[in-house]
Amino acid sequence: MPTATPDQDRLLQTSRAWAKVLGSRNVEKIVSFWSEDAIVMPPDQPALVGKSAIRRYVTQSLATPGFSVTWDPELAVVSEGGDQGYLVEASRFTFPDTAGVLVTRYGKTVTVWRKTPEGEWQCVIDIWNGNPSQAVLPPG
Repeated sequence: MPTATPDQDRLLQTSRAWAKVLGSRNVEKIVSFWSEDAIVMPPDQPALVGKSAIRRYVTQSLATPGFSVTWDPELAVVSEGGDQGYLVEASRFTFPDTAGVLVTRYGKTVTVWRKTPEGEWQCVIDIWNGNPSQAVLPPG
């Protein structure tokens, strides 16, 4: 993979920082990475539109015993103007199955980002689904 541009590197760093914030379980810090008008599209569920709906979803998810999620960005693309970008990410979700046994599932995630006037990246669209392996993109 070619060397990341400064904008791509900043976007990758933002995604990695967000994944680390998940470990804090601090809902407000987690939600701060989404824009006010963000849309989150979990698999097999209705879309969540706006921070209030996303905040409720995050709060419910974190209240689930054993729930955790993390991800690793595999590809960053930034527009020529440097104000929009997207990431392809490999995600891992751990949650209790119907018997209460913790299971881990791999996922493929695409996030779309917009740079604020202050130069910060915010996620505007977040969508994921299942993946049969830990990596999303083929090696090489």
